[in-house]
Amino acid sequence: MNRKTIFRTCIPNMKIQNCLLRLAIPIFLFSCGREKENNHAETEDLLSQRSYFLIQAIMRPLVVGQEVTFSFELMDSTKIMDSLVYLMDEKKFGIHLNPGLEKREVKWISTDNTVGKHTFKVTGFIKGIAKESATQSFYLKSDIVPESYSHQIFKTFPHDKQSFTQGLEWYKGKLYEGIGLNGKSAVLETDYITGKSVKKVELANEFFGEGITLHDNLLYQITWQNKKGFVYQLPDLKKVKEFSYSTDGWGLCFVNDELAMSDGTNNIYFLNPENFTQSHKIEVWDNKNPISAINEMEMVDGRIWANKYQTDTLLNIDPKTGKILGYADLSGILKDADKTGEEDVLNGIAYNPAEKLFYVTGKNWGKIFAIKLIKRKVI
Repeated sequence: MNRKTIFRTCIPNMKIQNCLLRLAIPIFLFSCGREKENNHAETEDLLSQRSYFLIQAIMRPLVVGQEVTFSFELMDSTKIMDSLVYLMDEKKFGIHLNPGLEKREVKWISTDNTVGKHTFKVTGFIKGIAKESATQSFYLKSDIVPESYSHQIFKTFPHDKQSFTQGLEWYKGKLYEGIGLNGKSAVLETDYITGKSVKKVELANEFFGEGITLHDNLLYQITWQNKKGFVYQLPDLKKVKEFSYSTDGWGLCFVNDELAMSDGTNNIYFLNPENFTQSHKIEVWDNKNPISAINEMEMVDGRIWANKYQTDTLLNIDPKTGKILGYADLSGILKDADKTGEEDVLNGIAYNPAEKLFYVTGKNWGKIFAIKLIKRKVI
């Protein structure tokens, strides 16, 4: 992606500042006078503004499946709660009757194996009415050590060096490609033997094309920061629909019957392909950290394979939990002898189920490689 950096420059206007300062002085003096007039007014009840619950913060990521302990205190002796209700991500998991005013501990275990951000909430009730609540967010990392893959090249084909590849996919024996950059974005049906396009639909200059995916004889394409997507009917790539979304568009694939979209963070969003509403999202973590810069994606045998932007690494992601299941190292796949100085990063994953091979390329690369991923042995 041709990411842009925006610099913001603030130039103070001394005339405006001096004017505001002059205006502020009489207002301040007037306020002081009013304060003297109201010196018999009621004082503010500071106790009523104090938090009823004081929850101890969890400062580091915990492991998914690990028992989590939440410690908190009940701080206000003027309010005696009938019950405390405990929620995780707005789902109730516990209740405590007649809690008193001492320290409390609540234990919870993640049963759905979902990594990323979670939020614990405690709510106090008096006579069935919620009176006080507090929340504490924390993070869960994966409990899986990712597998490691190398690669073996089986075939090499030419690729158009003018193609700033953003998406690549096999569908019914044909290779399709989405390319980016303003003024150059398009979707293509490509003859992979020659590297030439068979069909091509160009986007308006305002659009920066991103990932593509195909399903039910439709090709879906997203754009980078335009928050606009397009749907094309096969076989002629006639545009039949447009849709919108609320974040940046990077990678795209189908997971079961939903569109999965990345936006350069460690989030993957799931959209209904009929009305493009978001059903849910997952965060992507390995056993140490959140993994961001998720780019072009491909669904293979129940797992998402994705490019990590500006690296030669492929990510293997569990689409249900967000856990990183493996890393594939493609470093050196484009040899120095094949570089012309115009190459950008690895981007484009298309799995050919007939051959059980991955077809990969990069932005402005002169080649497409048909490869097999080989799991490394753990020593």
